[in-house]
Amino acid sequence: MSGTLALAAALAAMDRGTLAAVVERRRPQAISGITDPIGLASELLRADSVERAIAPLERDDLAALLQPETAAEEVRDRLLGLGLLGWDEGSAAPLPEVAAALTASLDRVGLSPDSLRNDHVSEPPGTTDTASWYVAALTALGTAAEVLRALRTQPGRLNRTGTVAVATVKSLAEATRIDVDRTGDAVQALLDARLLVPAAQLTLLSWSPATADWLELGAPDRWVALGAAAVAAMPPQLRRLLEERDLEGSLAALRDRYPLLPASTEAAARRFGRIAEHLGLAVDGALGEAGRALLADDLDAARAIAERDMPAPVAGVYIQPDLSVVVPGPLAPSDEAALAALTVPEQTGIASTRRITEASIAAALERGFDAAGARSAFERLSLTGIPQPLDYMLASIAERIRGIVVREHSGDEGRTRLDISRPELRETLLVDRALHHLQLAQGEEPSALYSRLRADHVFAALGDARYTASFEGAADSPLVNPAPEPRTTELPDELAQLVDRVHSAVRSEPGAGGFARRLELAIRDRSTVRVTASAQGRTHVFTLLPTSLDAGRLRATDPGAGVERTLPISTITAVE
Repeated sequence: MSGTLALAAALAAMDRGTLAAVVERRRPQAISGITDPIGLASELLRADSVERAIAPLERDDLAALLQPETAAEEVRDRLLGLGLLGWDEGSAAPLPEVAAALTASLDRVGLSPDSLRNDHVSEPPGTTDTASWYVAALTALGTAAEVLRALRTQPGRLNRTGTVAVATVKSLAEATRIDVDRTGDAVQALLDARLLVPAAQLTLLSWSPATADWLELGAPDRWVALGAAAVAAMPPQLRRLLEERDLEGSLAALRDRYPLLPASTEAAARRFGRIAEHLGLAVDGALGEAGRALLADDLDAARAIAERDMPAPVAGVYIQPDLSVVVPGPLAPSDEAALAALTVPEQTGIASTRRITEASIAAALERGFDAAGARSAFERLSLTGIPQPLDYMLASIAERIRGIVVREHSGDEGRTRLDISRPELRETLLVDRALHHLQLAQGEEPSALYSRLRADHVFAALGDARYTASFEGAADSPLVNPAPEPRTTELPDELAQLVDRVHSAVRSEPGAGGFARRLELAIRDRSTVRVTASAQGRTHVFTLLPTSLDAGRLRATDPGAGVERTLPISTITAVE
């Protein structure tokens, strides 16, 4: 039997669910032209389709494609479910087209079919001490939070291919004062967790709707979210290897176990290895207890381990006279957010340092903090009180802020009103060349100035010109991308309709898609078939070489008898 007929027979024997799984895995291209098992089999046996299907298979599976009779039953069933084995005389059968594609693919990587039978030995995970995993985990969480806050109001740029631009990673590293490599790993972990998503026609990188909620979680829950997403993004080939050895050994064995693995999949596996170390899933190439729990999809166990090993949130921070801030451990989410709003990062880790600057306080005021709120936050968070330099800075800024208040205005004078506390400050604003574009004008009240520009524009211009002002109605509003389309496991409509057509054809016509299709295939391939015909109560079996099929009749050569035969299609009961 030809490969097409053998595969068609296997497809015809499948129930609808199994057939749908084959179509979903293989994704045939010429969808509209497929109406029966033979048509689907022909499409699946295209060389490019076969090469894509065999590329992620391990050695044992590849060897079974050539000799299915020697493979375990579960291996044969798996390969039948991929449309890579046929069915002939009640058993799984190799397909010539698959064998040819496999041999060619092996040749390209310098292997032969005989080399596939090399035995591989499972290696139990090593005994590396992973007790310190939480140090990397907490450092990664701090890095992720800093990256998210840096992208809060200024989304990053994406390349045309949808990848994060190198310039974006570099600018994030500069803003957060975190190493470029660590910053890149943090961005990848956030992408895996869909806390960062493409926005604005896939050109920008911004928050997703889930990001704000993630920032309100405690450290164990934050870590489980990132770790579970990283594990879910891992190539399945690496996941299978991790069941029998540690991470370092799995990465080393990947190419040997999967000799045809695409370079993109191998790169994804290497990327997971890097992210696993970054997140604390692994320590020195070995998965830790919490990492193993996530690998087993036991999120509750992973969370319990994280809660056990990670230090509890600290009660506060130490503000030094030089305005540096020592954070001795993880903070509660609300405390972390307040401190991050008022300071800039200097060093991020399980214990971090930050710094208070006039610029950081001014930025917090722009995002809605007021001077009293800033002082209150420092008083609440500081375990050592407020040092004199910080007290002086806050008092000075508060005095300057009270000098200029920006608010929206709906009168004839303009769209924005500025209330100025001191006459000399008002006169300075009117003559400052850096503010000429605001077209500030006096109103009837001597303490007020007006502008026809928007209030947020005026407020930003004052900041650029080094004036400290308060903005009534300011709010910290991160740019958030609309929710991404939910992921679905359902087949697209066109593929579901293909499955319906093929499945219905099997039930409406005898054999694997109808005798006519088998005969047409034999004519195309110039191959012989065994035809069973019944007429007037008698049954005859012929071995024929079909030449044409027309007007309901089969014309064929009988090589054994040396004659030509013509048979009505209506008399044919079997074609093999």
